[in-house]
Order: sequence, then C-alpha cells, then structure tokens
Amino acid sequence: MKKIGLVGGTGPESTLMYYRELNTRIDRMTGGKQMPEIVIESVDFRRAWEYVSSGRYDLLADYLTEKVNRLKRSGAEVISLTAATMHVVYDEITERTRVPMVSIPRVVCEEVKRRQYRRIGLLGTIFTMEKDYMKKDFLEAGIEVCIPDPADRILIARRIFEELEFGIVKESTLREFQWIIQKMIDSQGIEAVVLGCTELPLILHTDNCPVPCLDSVEIHINELIKRVMTEERKEANRQDPGLSEIVIAGQKIPVDGEEHVAYRRTTHSSDSFGVETRKDFFYDSHDNPVCLVETSQLERNPNTPSGLVIRRKYKYNEDGTIAEQTTSGDNPFGTVTTSRFTYNSRKKVSLEHRFEDSMETGVLSYDYDSHDNPIRVTLSTGDNVIRTTQGIKYTYDVNGRVAYKQMLYHSGDGAMITIQTWYEYDEQGRVVIEKNLRAGAEVPEWRKNFYDGNDRLIKSTRYQGDDLLANEIYEYEFYQ
Repeated sequence: MKKIGLVGGTGPESTLMYYRELNTRIDRMTGGKQMPEIVIESVDFRRAWEYVSSGRYDLLADYLTEKVNRLKRSGAEVISLTAATMHVVYDEITERTRVPMVSIPRVVCEEVKRRQYRRIGLLGTIFTMEKDYMKKDFLEAGIEVCIPDPADRILIARRIFEELEFGIVKESTLREFQWIIQKMIDSQGIEAVVLGCTELPLILHTDNCPVPCLDSVEIHINELIKRVMTEERKEANRQDPGLSEIVIAGQKIPVDGEEHVAYRRTTHSSDSFGVETRKDFFYDSHDNPVCLVETSQLERNPNTPSGLVIRRKYKYNEDGTIAEQTTSGDNPFGTVTTSRFTYNSRKKVSLEHRFEDSMETGVLSYDYDSHDNPIRVTLSTGDNVIRTTQGIKYTYDVNGRVAYKQMLYHSGDGAMITIQTWYEYDEQGRVVIEKNLRAGAEVPEWRKNFYDGNDRLIKSTRYQGDDLLANEIYEYEFYQ
C-alpha cells in the first residue's frame, strides 16, 4: 500500500479527522488486514495564517513547499494539503515540487458535477469565499458559485477561527449558519452548499442544513483512499502478470484483455421461477470493465457450451471512453456482435455502429438534454428507421438528480409503448429505489438497492407490486 503524506495542522481538528478516517476506512476496506502508513508534516498554524492574512503568498508557498518536500523525502507517494485555504498557493507548490498532489477544489468540483448541480453556495474562510482558487474549477465546468453577503462572510470567518479551529461547536453558531444558508437559497437560488473549510463539517451536515451539504473533507478523503487503493492494485499488476483465466461451470474461461484484471464483481441472481444466473464482471486498475462472463443454470441454446452464455470484451480510446464492445456466445450461430462508438464534445455517445461479424446491421444515434441525459435514441439501417425512442422527458429533484423519467418507444410497425420510471436516493446520492410502470401494467415493477460502507452495491431486489421477482447478490474479489 502506498504511503500517505499530509500537510497538517491547518487546523488541528481537521488533521485529526483525516488521520482517523483514513486509518478506519482503509482498515475496514481490507477486511482488517492492513492499515495505511501516514506521515504528517504539521505546520505552525499561526505562522501560515499570518502569511495568508498579510498577502505574503510567496512566503506561504516557500513554507508549504518545504513541508511537501519533506513528505516526498520520507517516501510518501500520495500527498495532499488538508486545508482548502492553503490551496491559494497550490499551483506554485506543485510546480516547485513536481508532486501531483490531490487537490481539494478539484475533487469537490468533480462531485458537484456528478450530482449535476448548476448553482452552489460556497462557505469557508474569507479567502476561500472571495479568492478564485476554490472557484476556478467550478467556473470552468459551467457551475455558478454564490457566496454570502460581506457581513455574513466576516461572521463565518470569525466563527471558524475563534471556535471551530479549536473544536468548539455551539448551537448558536449553527443557527447563524443555517440562517445565512437560507438567505442564499431565497436570494440566490442555490441548490447545495459546499463546505469549503475543513472545519465546517464539525458543525454543518446535510441533516441540519436547508440544502444538501457537500463535505469537502469527506469528498477529499474518499479520493485519497481511491488513489491509495488504485495504486496498490497497479503495483500488484506490475508484479504479477494478472489473472488470465477463471473456472466457471467446470470450464476454463480466458479473461485476458489489454489491461490486467485488477478485481472481479460477481452477481448471483435467482428469480421466482428458480432460474439462477451468475455474471462475472472483470475490471482493470482504472475501474474500466475488461470483460463480462455470464453463466446460467439453464442452457439457453444447444450450440453454446454448457453454462457459458455471454462473453463481452472492451477496448478503450486514449481519453478513457469505450471505443469498441465485442460480444460472443449469446446466439446459436456463433456470431460475434460488435459495437463501435463515436462521441460528442462532452464525451457522450453520439453514434453506435453495430456489426454481426464484419457486416454492419444498424446504427444508433443519440440526442441529449442540457443535463447530458438522452432525449431521443434512433435505430436505423441504411435509410430505414427501425425504432425511435422519442419524447424522453426528465424531472429533476432539488439536488439536480433525475427523479422521474418518461419514455415513448415508437417501433417501425406503428406500435407505441410508454414507460415511466421514478427514482429515490439516499443521503450519499445513490439510487435506493427505482420504480418502472409500463403502459397497460396494473402494478409497477420496482427495484431496491443496498450498499456497503465502501459505497459498493451488495444487493438488489426486484418486485412486481408486492411479489418478489428476483434477488441479486454482489460480491467483490481483488487480485493482489
């Protein structure tokens, strides 16, 4: 496991939070087998803050560069600052040290984009709220950043430095913060608030805030863990040529790809008719799928080897998008089906060319709304339109997530099919309930999802009304 290096002390309470959470979570993720090595270079908070408040960013950059270089010499490979305000000299530090640190503003911006917020509130120190270093990534992504009025900025900063930096949490301060956020909702229409100071999560969270809170510490720690665990899998792949085959249903099945296999996710599904299906998804160290192998209790066709149903492989473009998907074993004729993808400027699929062996059988074209959700999908062959999924409409919740979707399937024979879907989310933004109602159906089909402490899907249950249709159990195996 890669050694973690933290520039801490800005302030002490958040540094303790980083240390505790990194140890606890990685210990849990490895099943109690391993905990991370962490090196902390704790700065003189008073000195660092004097440089910030007096505008001596050159001295601040010198001071923090020295700390990062010490972490580098200690053998730390995943290095980060632990305060948003110190990112005012982030670019200078990375340029001097040549260390690719994990940026708090950047990872928080990625989370805001993932949740599809368009207008956020930003709370933090005066410098975090007023300077550009915390806003730059958001503005480049087309996300509007709103801050409190001047008097409220001063009050927030005072409460941070006089109370929260020292672990002092007051009910009166919480009420002040809640009132400021409510004013931002009423006057600026913010959809969520980013806690841009690493001490703010001590007092604010989604349960006591008028809008969803994005905890910069939580998001940052999650990204640090991801980097540490990803680097661990990459190192294992360098030392070991990787998994080349597995045995399923008594058969040796190759799972080699252009990237080494880092881990497997297995889905065990059983339906109300007693049919059991197993799907093995194999991923590389970048969390990209390498291949899929599906086996079933029932032999679907006489020309398919016993147990093996589908094998799917993927190839990637340099930017990480899927270039090609190849599927075999899903038909009685031994035909290999291939999809090749073309993308728009936002890296969304615009065209999907489908082939059977080397013959093109059709083209799917996609159109999207401003949230990058598809609103029309058309399947055509030559000049003939085979099927159009049109009139796809979305309703979004206050967090910018899809709450409702309606689709109209218009087939070539004139038939029209309507499907309505409703979504419910938990506090982490994960789908926990998905309900589907097809035209003519009396009761909806719905799915309930369950997750573990590492945000991995571990169980999904499907119902038709109150009747159980299927259970799906998800298991994960990492190859070291």
